[in-house]
Parts: sequence; structure tokens; C-alpha cells
Amino acid sequence: MENYKANMENTQQKNEQEVIIDNIMEKPDKKRDIARNKMKKAMLKDEVSIYRLEETTLEYVIFIIRELTDRLI
Repeated sequence: MENYKANMENTQQKNEQEVIIDNIMEKPDKKRDIARNKMKKAMLKDEVSIYRLEETTLEYVIFIIRELTDRLI
């Protein structure tokens, strides 16, 4: 019975960690999408460069998070 209870607690903790990781990954995903949309609308070359750099940086952050959490697609 103790083993079952320990397994349930472990599973619950793992689920909570996955939710936290999902929430962390959600923010850069949204910001990356915003950067893409702004880049499409941007007229000035400087603005396009800034949004392209922002998008690239956010993609790298998302990749590192996925790599560290073994959630590569």
C-alpha cells in the first residue's frame, strides 16, 4: 500500500512539473509568434532585423528548454 501511495505521489509530482514546463514554454512560443507577425508588417529594414533576431533568439530558448526537459519533437 505504501508503494502504491509513493507511486501516486511521484506521478502527481511529475504531472505538476510537466504543467509548469508547458507554461514556461508557452510564453516564448507566443512571443515568437508576435515577433513573426510584427516582422511581416514591418516596413523598415531595421525593424525587420530586430524582429528576426527576436524570433531566432526565442526559437533557441524554446529548443534549449525542450532539450533540457527531454521534450524534443
